[in-house]
Amino acid sequence: MKIEWKPKTKLDRAGVKVVKLFNDAGFQVFWVGGVVRNMLLKLPSEDLDIATDALPEQTEKILAKAKIKTKAVGKKFGTILAIVDKFPIEITTFRSEGDYQDKRHPDQVRFIKDYLQDAKRRDFTVNALYFNPIEKFLYDPTGGKDDLRRGLLRLVGNPKQRIDEDALRMLRGVRLSLELGMRLEDSSFAAMKTRVKFIQEISGERVKAELDKILAHKKRSEGLRLLDSMGLLQYIVPEFEKLKRTEHKAGNFHLEGSIFNHIMKAVEILQTDDLDVVYAVLFHDLGKVIRPIQIPDANAKGWRWSFRGHVELSGQLFAKFADKYRFSRQSKKRVLDLIARHEDRIRFRKMPQNWQIQYLLNLTETAALLEVWRVDSGANLRMEKGKKVWGQTVSATMARKLLAKIERAQKYFKLADGKLIMMYSNLKPGTQVGKKIMEVKTEIVLGKIKSKRDLKKFLQQSVKST
Repeated sequence: MKIEWKPKTKLDRAGVKVVKLFNDAGFQVFWVGGVVRNMLLKLPSEDLDIATDALPEQTEKILAKAKIKTKAVGKKFGTILAIVDKFPIEITTFRSEGDYQDKRHPDQVRFIKDYLQDAKRRDFTVNALYFNPIEKFLYDPTGGKDDLRRGLLRLVGNPKQRIDEDALRMLRGVRLSLELGMRLEDSSFAAMKTRVKFIQEISGERVKAELDKILAHKKRSEGLRLLDSMGLLQYIVPEFEKLKRTEHKAGNFHLEGSIFNHIMKAVEILQTDDLDVVYAVLFHDLGKVIRPIQIPDANAKGWRWSFRGHVELSGQLFAKFADKYRFSRQSKKRVLDLIARHEDRIRFRKMPQNWQIQYLLNLTETAALLEVWRVDSGANLRMEKGKKVWGQTVSATMARKLLAKIERAQKYFKLADGKLIMMYSNLKPGTQVGKKIMEVKTEIVLGKIKSKRDLKKFLQQSVKST
């Protein structure tokens, strides 16, 4: 089918250059996959894949003759990576595939000359579209264009077979559903539900790569709900199944129902692109599945569940998850720190203001932690004046106001100098000087120290009081 199209980006022009090289050498060649799908949807693309009937060795020769650098990233599977005008473009020979014993790579591939057969081994019909940008002709062997029009994500051919080949296609389907605003077609979704346990055979790195993309999306909570309805979530974070049956039963608060509902609501109202914050929110109350105990509840005139120690337990569960799914050391540490501090919001709002200031001054992840506090409080459905309302984010609001004060006071922080403090207070070098620096910064934030004279007066008074 002929379509109206012209190159708009540098990536487009790089892709056209490659197609010309292969056409001139007498080979079939097409853009394929996401770049074609996105072109039809009028969405941008960050990468470009090409399919051809040229063998890998022939591909290397064509590109070498054009002085284009290549890397044999997956040569035995037919893929050569070309660096064209600084853009990485994967060029893969048409192929048919054998079984996938490792649920990742085919046991064997056979290079073929027919793109129609090549299309049969692809994942979704909307990714099995072939486009020649020179002829401006679209080839659609699996009905992908019609599925695009109807907003359907359909697995190519036999859906169970496609999943048996690579179980990660289930996660990819959820991710594409979010990114493209499309619905998983019924038979494809049904096939996925029967095969969710196969996700356990996929490496942690590959699962995390897809899960990260789902959680990075602004509709991440919808993605998690879809993973749950499919049955996949129980194999990725098994504790969520028990959380669905665990409630606070606290009378006037946490009326959102199960702790699973609380976490989903917290994820829904998140306003961040920081994946470490997303994972911290996802896991912050997970430890509540372990050792809950019943205690008297005076407000409800009955009993409620208590989850003492859940912060530490949540951290332990996340640590195991992070090791299984190969988080970086830095990311794992950040998430664990956020989980460990998420309950500090309760203590924070009861602190004297000078303690609150010192708490914030000692934080290294202020914005991240306050977002965790905000959504944890905001996902608590409470009864106030006879009406159900979502929780007030008191601690986060108080902290942000104090942070604004701290920001305005920064210009005076040069007064919190160790040498000045020792001179005015007769303190010797050591831990006491560090404590006094923090006290001075606190007084600066409170507006009580703005000059060396103020500093000297404060230090002399504090020495007398001790």
